[in-house]
Amino acid sequence: MNKYKKIIMPLLQATVTLLLLWWIFHDPTKRHQMLVALENANLWWLVPGAISFGLVLVCGTMRWHLLLSVQEIGLSWGRTWQLLMIGMFFNLFLLGSTGGDLLKTFYAMREVPHKKTAVFLSIVVDRVVGMFSLMMVTLVICLFSFSTLWETPVTRGLLSTVAIVFGGFLVMLILSFILNHFHLWKRLPKGMPGHQFLVDVATAFSSYARDGRSLGLAFLISIFLNLFLFGSAVFAAYAFGALPGAPGAGPMISVMPIVNTISALPISLSGVGVREGLFETLLNTLYATPKSLAVLISLTTFVLTVFWSLMGGIVYLFYRPSRIGEFSINEMEQQVDFVEQVLEEKTEEM
Repeated sequence: MNKYKKIIMPLLQATVTLLLLWWIFHDPTKRHQMLVALENANLWWLVPGAISFGLVLVCGTMRWHLLLSVQEIGLSWGRTWQLLMIGMFFNLFLLGSTGGDLLKTFYAMREVPHKKTAVFLSIVVDRVVGMFSLMMVTLVICLFSFSTLWETPVTRGLLSTVAIVFGGFLVMLILSFILNHFHLWKRLPKGMPGHQFLVDVATAFSSYARDGRSLGLAFLISIFLNLFLFGSAVFAAYAFGALPGAPGAGPMISVMPIVNTISALPISLSGVGVREGLFETLLNTLYATPKSLAVLISLTTFVLTVFWSLMGGIVYLFYRPSRIGEFSINEMEQQVDFVEQVLEEKTEEM
């Protein structure tokens, strides 16, 4: 990984995170309103919220296990779940791009060292299927909520941002298939933006093309994953349902695709600050939810993520890899990068 990704990018994300948090919490009146709302909350709603997020992780395990099995990688359900939980933990607590996917990939490669490339490809497909399913869910929800989302310049701008993100994703996806089909990799400048993504996606899906049924099933699992993810946020909002202006399930579901898509961009650390700002803007603008309450709902939703991330940390403490050996984060990066480089070289030789 280059210096930009390893040092400069995390510093920029940390700066953006701190600025956004200051902007959101600098008003003492808002902080007081949040404290009052928290005192009057029914926190028992966080129990079904936590269960709903747990089902997100169950779906994630099912999807990845399915994609691993296509590559004839015989990881057990329990082992797959352990690696997913470890990735969940490090996604939250490691900065920059050296997050959960890195460790999940590395440890999975250690489990099946003779199929390192296949493990890497399964994770690429897992990401892309997840993104594509979010795009489809977002499209359906936005069509039903379009008149509401298009009411104000701010919400129109956010909706347009989501459209640009998904449009860029589709363009890259289609381009990767075209380049792979006509074997045009050698004509593609290595310095162009998204070069590695194009190589990874095309190679991954060419290896999965023979099993369209599994890809379809992975997509279906992803739909349920997104629904459970939205459900956890709805339950977080229900915790404050007795307060004036609290949003119900409909408003929460209408804004969740926009929040999830934009906060997933590498703008801040783990989306912190971006997510709170989006909830505040969307819920207040569209449904007159008090800004303090909208931020508190966002934080409560994030608490559910933190809870399961900490569970992932406990899993990591008791995890015993099949192959013994201690590695630093840099050494893990180097090994995963090496596999990716070998994959690219093989692709360009085709």
